[in-house]
Amino acid sequence: MRHSLDSITAIFKQVFATNPTVWADAGGRVNIIGEHTDYHDGFVLPTAIDLRSYAVASGRDDGILRIYAADYDGSVQVALDELRPFQQIDWRSYTCGPFWSWLKAEHPFTGADVVIGSNVPAGGGLSSSASIEVTLLGIAKALSNEILSCLNIAIIARAAENLFCDVPCGIMDQMASSCGQKHKALLIDCRSLETKLVTTPNDWVFVVADSGVPRSLATGEYARRRSECDAGMKTITQLYKHVRAARDVSMDMLNTVKGRIPEVSFRRLRHAISENERTLTAADALKTGGIYLTGQLMQQSHESLAKDYEVSCRELDTLVEIASGIKGCVGARLTGAGFGGNTVNLVHKDAANDFCSQLKTKYREATGIKTAVRIVRPSAGLQTGRF
Repeated sequence: MRHSLDSITAIFKQVFATNPTVWADAGGRVNIIGEHTDYHDGFVLPTAIDLRSYAVASGRDDGILRIYAADYDGSVQVALDELRPFQQIDWRSYTCGPFWSWLKAEHPFTGADVVIGSNVPAGGGLSSSASIEVTLLGIAKALSNEILSCLNIAIIARAAENLFCDVPCGIMDQMASSCGQKHKALLIDCRSLETKLVTTPNDWVFVVADSGVPRSLATGEYARRRSECDAGMKTITQLYKHVRAARDVSMDMLNTVKGRIPEVSFRRLRHAISENERTLTAADALKTGGIYLTGQLMQQSHESLAKDYEVSCRELDTLVEIASGIKGCVGARLTGAGFGGNTVNLVHKDAANDFCSQLKTKYREATGIKTAVRIVRPSAGLQTGRF
């Protein structure tokens, strides 16, 4: 089912037999470039997209939270003073966690009836979880009349994912979903959390293509990549006392320790360092209309992710290879943690529909997998209001 504010409102009236008083919505995100750099204090360039989550609610004063998740046709009810992380992480964790995190941040909340639904596909690397978390924090914000910045919302949302859902993510997804702006990408400094808006050209769109491969390996492999980087960083920080993270390391510095650190650590860090450089260059290129340079950097990013960081897979590589040969596409790469999920493609708007059709057909011929291909546009972050 394709959700909208109207459809979620109608469901609320059916489930709770009354009218909601507040609403919120927030986008998923596509990371244009800057992959596996956030936990190295690096730079990322995501954008919120027009695939969104929607929620409506009415407040309660009895300390009870009732949530109906339209995508799962499931309900959960819990007393706020008894709200704790669930033993099994499922949709309830992602819907209750934001309210738990809101209370942990010492913001007022006395309960609510809530309906939530999302158009962001789950498990595809488009940040469905961040979209849901940010949307529900928008509900908490609207009901409590609290004045919080989009950054504060992102920080609380990340805490929900880290501590309630036990996912060791960075803050990029939540910041994009919360702070995004229409026709803009966000250049995020993951150390300072400072952001710069980067205008995206009107004549170009982003196309996301689902590999059909669930990211089931991502969690364990993600942790392994971090430990492999840490093994190399131990030697580097002994030699260069000012270095706090890979973000502070230049390629010259990395080359000085080649042979003194594990070969796999060298390659992992080479990706993180070069990806930071690509991300900053791509942000500048987008600002000045350098579309073809941006596309080249996206291609280089994918090659580095595939060979140095080794987080791609045959299906993602196939999608990128096919997309690169279709007219109108100037850049393609995996987006998200890798090991499955989606690719992001930079395509001229006049060629976008034909591009989508060809990519679907050729990918199915090559792999036997029927893929979902979607045109997405840079969109606003969290939006809230009252009925």
